[in-house]
Amino acid sequence: MNKKQIAILSNGNILHKDEGIALYAGKYLESNYSFHPSVDIIHGGVEGMSLLNIFMEYEEIIVLDAIGIEEAAGSMYQFPMSTFRSFSTDEDVDEMGVLGCLNLIERKGNTLPKVSLLAIIPDTIESKIGLSDSLLKPFDAYILMIIKSLEDKGFTCEAKTEKQTLESVIASFTS
Repeated sequence: MNKKQIAILSNGNILHKDEGIALYAGKYLESNYSFHPSVDIIHGGVEGMSLLNIFMEYEEIIVLDAIGIEEAAGSMYQFPMSTFRSFSTDEDVDEMGVLGCLNLIERKGNTLPKVSLLAIIPDTIESKIGLSDSLLKPFDAYILMIIKSLEDKGFTCEAKTEKQTLESVIASFTS
């Protein structure tokens, strides 16, 4: 089976405030940029078995997510798969999130795609839609980190003429 070249997979939960930032970033990129060659942007939400097929379809996947490590809110990191797989706990091994899917693919003897994680540290995961000020401020830098990652891989990222604001992206998830 011929695999597609690359996808951006945004994970998160908009119902838990800052945990939605990766979903907002994916939608923001989709609304405001065009990519050459094309890049599939997949809104993974709160994960599950559907992610398994995604990992089987692509040669490379850039995962966007908020991660809870002890750093300042808004801090951003780019991790290769080998690094972020080491973050897993015993609970993650069989959970059907990103790490669980990678583990299952590997256990079945299938070839893993090249995976990297572009992560940002959340400030709050309270039950509320939107982003905290701690993540509103670095949002543009997070978008630029994603674009730079794509450009480093040989993709051209062109800003569209009509831009959708972050506020309208967030609002689109509630309508």
